[in-house]
Formats: sequence, structure tokens, C-alpha cells
Amino acid sequence: MPTASQRVLLDFFSNDLHFTPTPGQIDRFERDLHLVSPYLMSAALKEAAANRGLVGRRFDEQRATILGIYYRKVAEHAQLFPIFHSFETAFRSTVAVELETHYGRPAWWMPVRTALMRGDAARSVTHIHGVRIASDAAHLIGRIIYAIEGERFQKPQLNAVVDGYAFAELCDLSHIGDLVTNHWSVFSPRYFQPPRPVTLNEFHSKFRIVRDARNDIYHHKSVARMRNVVISAEQLLERLGYSLAFGYAKITGARLSHPVFRITPVGQSNLF
Repeated sequence: MPTASQRVLLDFFSNDLHFTPTPGQIDRFERDLHLVSPYLMSAALKEAAANRGLVGRRFDEQRATILGIYYRKVAEHAQLFPIFHSFETAFRSTVAVELETHYGRPAWWMPVRTALMRGDAARSVTHIHGVRIASDAAHLIGRIIYAIEGERFQKPQLNAVVDGYAFAELCDLSHIGDLVTNHWSVFSPRYFQPPRPVTLNEFHSKFRIVRDARNDIYHHKSVARMRNVVISAEQLLERLGYSLAFGYAKITGARLSHPVFRITPVGQSNLF
């Protein structure tokens, strides 16, 4: 039975490169595949094949071309980190501040957690510190608590969490978006009304576009139509009062000390 990398290679060669490799080429590519993302490598192979950058070239030249495209794609991913960092940080902090203000307590989720721990449904909580909470919002908070601690509270992390900032950091990004949509009456009047109103469906769609791209890139997968991702992030952040263009310029324009590497590449390893 072929190894995992051999299976991926066979797919690459048959579907992307359209040629039968020699044993030496298989060995070289298999060693490469131990060190790279198969998703980005597949995208690099398809781009190289589509541009006919491999036609009539020696294997070492083909490999250099493919790796050049691969590392360019890695660089494109790295270029997007400031956008995702800005988006994620701004929304986590906004949710933390607004929900603490709305419910009037730093640890506003605790009544739902208390209900779950005594065996009641999250929906049984109708008020948090005297503030009415919708059934769906209470259910969502319960799902988030279970996601953080487990349905049997085997990971009781929330015992040490004292405010919404820390709670938001334990949430998945999808939870953050859901907390906004399930508290739309809290967030919409302040952030999403005229002069350029954003509907609940529009917010959900734009937030999901950014979140899905962020997840794909954090798992080293290629993402199509990045322009739409950037525009969606920019439009939603603008409603929070955050200029993505300004933040991006400050992050990418910062003067940094570059990492210092002590091991000099030798021979073919200079590509990795």
C-alpha cells in the first residue's frame, strides 16, 4: 500500500502534471512533500501547469519553478495575517465590551453556566442579572460553554475567567460572529445603522467570508477571490471605527529585527 505522501504524489502527477515520473523524481518529490502543505503544493502545480512553466524543462528546473510558486503562495498567506489579526482582535474586544455593558457584569455568561451545571437547559435562563435574554442567545452561550469546557465540564477553564475579554479569547471566531447576530439588537443600533446600514444577513455573510478564509489560510489551504475577503473585512471593521488600511500600513511598515538563522543550507536543501 502506498504511503500517504505517495498517494498524494500519484494524484499530483496524474491530475496536475500529466506525466509519469521516474523513480528518482518520485523520491525527490516525496521528500519535498514531507515538508510542505499538500494543498498549497497542489495549487502551485496547477498554476505551473496552466502557465506551461514546466514544458520542455529539466526536472531540477521544474522543481525550482514549482517551489518558487509554492513559496510565493506562502508569502501571500503571510501578507494576509495583519488583516485577520485586525479583524479577529477588533471583534473579540468589541463583543467583550458590549456584552459586559449590556448585561452589567464582567462574567455575564455565568448564569447560563450555573444552569447547565445543575442539569438545566441553557434556554431555561430568561434573564441575566435582570436583563432579558432571548432563548436562542441563551442556547448559543450554552453551546459556547460546552465547546470550551466539555458537556461534562471536564475542562473547567471558566472558573478562572473573570471578564469578557478572557471569555472571548476562549471562543472560536464563529462563536464571536454568532454572539453578534444573536445580540443584533445590542450591536446593530451602535454599529450597523445609517448612513450605510448593514442588515443581519449581510453581516452574517461578510463575517463568514472572512472567517472561512482565515480558517483555510491558518490550515495552509489556498483561498480564491481574496479581494472579496479583504473588502468584507474592511467594510465590517469600518463600522467598528477601525480603519483596516491604517492598521495594515502600521503593521507592515513597522521596523523589525529579522530572525537570525545559524544553519547554512547545503546542496539541494537550499530550496527547503
